[in-house]
Amino acid sequence: MTEQRLLRTRSLLGWLATLCCLCAGLALADSFVNSMHTGPNTFSILAGGTENLSGPMPPDASDASAMRATTDHPGLSLELSTQAQGFWLGNRMWLALVKAAPDVSPGTATITLRGPSGDTAAPAQIFTLLVFPDQAALNAASHSRIRRAFGLPPLAVAAGGLVAAMLVGFCVFLTSRRVEAIWKREGKAVVYMTKKTPDGLLISFGLGTEHGLATGAAVAVHDESGLPVAVASVVRCSGADAAALVVGDGKVALGNIVSRPSATETGKVQAAAGS
Repeated sequence: MTEQRLLRTRSLLGWLATLCCLCAGLALADSFVNSMHTGPNTFSILAGGTENLSGPMPPDASDASAMRATTDHPGLSLELSTQAQGFWLGNRMWLALVKAAPDVSPGTATITLRGPSGDTAAPAQIFTLLVFPDQAALNAASHSRIRRAFGLPPLAVAAGGLVAAMLVGFCVFLTSRRVEAIWKREGKAVVYMTKKTPDGLLISFGLGTEHGLATGAAVAVHDESGLPVAVASVVRCSGADAAALVVGDGKVALGNIVSRPSATETGKVQAAAGS
């Protein structure tokens, strides 16, 4: 693949990675809006489906089996399975599994859990379950635009967007490596730093004595399309790196390409140095 095709491919991949990140950000925002509307203790369940619930263990409960659970919706059952330790605070947590019968009626259900002493030791824990007959009804009633439009959870879309952005970003990295390999063979390098100094604009790039440069040598600066933007004179040079001052009023930006100049451009540098 030629240099120009590689540069076009890298540019397209860069825009694609940006688009993936944008999609992931919008999906996260959509998930946040959906959570604001539903609330922390509101869950959706399908007829014939299950849903996991959890919460802090009341201080008067020795284990999960000591808790009392009630529901106001026929066709829903709750099994307090076990207890666990909280990840962040390390407190005791109960775990429960809600099951919906295949013929459960759609609607809103409330599940209330209390400790052995009722509301005396700790307030009741109340959960709201939205019962739907099928996935299509659940998607249509969702506050998430993504779920309503595509039937996908917004967090899953956000995760997919981030993974896609990382994969595309890796492709950009590989493409850049191939471009840099071509540039090194041709004696070119990208401008990776610019700095304003009293003597003028100082640019840094990855060419050095290993590539035939020396202090006082002239270099030409082009954009990625090959159009010349400036000529510079090398003021500091190491094995694989150099810094040069831009001659005159040339405008150099990060990402511009540095190469050994033609005879005409070398003459410009020498004329500027002489003046």
